[in-house]
Amino acid sequence: MSVLTLGETMALFDPAADGPPATGMSYTLRFAGAESNFAIALARLGVPVRWASRLGDDPVGDLIARTLEAEGVDIRWVTRDQSAATGAYMKIRERGMTRVQYFRRGSAASMLSSADVPDAAFAGVRVAHLTGITLALSESARSLVYNVAERAQGLGVGLTFDANYRPALWPDAAEARRAQERVLPLVDWYFCGVDEARALWGAGDPEALEQRVRSAGARGVVIRIGDRGAFVDGVVVAPPRLVDVRDEVGAGDAFDAGFVYAWLLGSEPRACARAGHIVAAHAIQGTGDWETLPR
Repeated sequence: MSVLTLGETMALFDPAADGPPATGMSYTLRFAGAESNFAIALARLGVPVRWASRLGDDPVGDLIARTLEAEGVDIRWVTRDQSAATGAYMKIRERGMTRVQYFRRGSAASMLSSADVPDAAFAGVRVAHLTGITLALSESARSLVYNVAERAQGLGVGLTFDANYRPALWPDAAEARRAQERVLPLVDWYFCGVDEARALWGAGDPEALEQRVRSAGARGVVIRIGDRGAFVDGVVVAPPRLVDVRDEVGAGDAFDAGFVYAWLLGSEPRACARAGHIVAAHAIQGTGDWETLPR
């Protein structure tokens, strides 16, 4: 049941208090990235998972590599770059909401290319998981996403894709959508939050958004609609229970992992969505992106 994923992971500065950054403010050093969050979630559920990336040859890169390996993630296809640093970002919490500020321009992961994921990385893989973030990092990283998607199809490997639309990484939503449209005909399951779906695909209810994504080629679509649950197969699958939300960042990655876990086990889509909700419920109970994921 091996899974392959790839993308950027960065140092995370997690504030101890709400409010804008201020002199003397305390932060906890963590790390996070959509794909490594996903990988940790699957590893904790007992699924062998491989994460390919580039990290700077620096102390933060050491921390990320060491911790992912300790979590059971296969990092043999992680390259340590001596010419570029590991990226970073910080969280800012105000009025019950979290936003992020990135410091990733020219990072080691922006140098990702097709050479970073050799054919050997696909050995025994059942599912490959990609995201729209990697599409935005650089032209070479975008080519890698397309290359991996095409190889996955050729090898009969299932493909999941999370839109993960980050406006700061794109000139506009139209360009992000065009970049995703090239990979969508190869995608088995496309994951997207309802707000980013509307930014990418236009206004409308989940039914209309699902149809637009399917028309672009995706075989299956899951639209996350916040605390209402997820829209899949024409119905809303509600979360099993409500939990206290400390930080919503990382919930989508956790949902994707739960969904893929159940999909690998042969569950039908609604059951996959329920599994996604359960894993996501753990993620939002902590201020880090992955530390509270279930084992």
